[in-house]
Amino acid sequence: MQSPLSARRSTELTRRRLIDGAVDILRREGVSAATTGRIAGAAGLKQPTFYVHFADRDEVFEAAAVEIGQRMLDKLQRQHMKFDPSNVRASLRAMYAAIVASFLVEPELTRIFLRHRTDDGTVLGRVFGRQVQQARAAIMQSLPLYGVTASQAAAEAYVEIIVSAVLGTLDALVDGRLKDRDAAIDAIADVTAKVLRSQHGSKRR
Repeated sequence: MQSPLSARRSTELTRRRLIDGAVDILRREGVSAATTGRIAGAAGLKQPTFYVHFADRDEVFEAAAVEIGQRMLDKLQRQHMKFDPSNVRASLRAMYAAIVASFLVEPELTRIFLRHRTDDGTVLGRVFGRQVQQARAAIMQSLPLYGVTASQAAAEAYVEIIVSAVLGTLDALVDGRLKDRDAAIDAIADVTAKVLRSQHGSKRR
């Protein structure tokens, strides 16, 4: 007889296989191809097993979307902790490079993220939307590290500039409109650094 610990471990491993299967189909074939039967097959399981662990495909999509977005948030947090106040521009560039790299490792998943992130009518859109909000909050908290002590309204505008620039650059890179990733990251870092220097200048005056 299987012990409770072994049974729980087996359940966790099966759920993990199903989530990995969903991510794999999303990556290779897109949302429409990710039926419950296809997800179970990608995990090496029978379709009835899927319903032991998830009520429907939206539930496994939610788990997959959380995982996809968390990779980006973890990268963002690690880069904030590496901030060097003596070289703001280099710190900014490192942050942007890490975010862009974390997305472009999986370009097909990035396309899905960008396509659905504002779609509140799908579970993917709702999860991705929450994750973008988390990213906004993380950036807002980091602004003092970069010397920004602006009003709430101005700080929110800075955050929107950063988020829009990063997401727009990602869209252009995965779509092929931009070919040179390093040049794109340099441009974002340069623009942001100039905004921060301008903000410092206004305080001195």
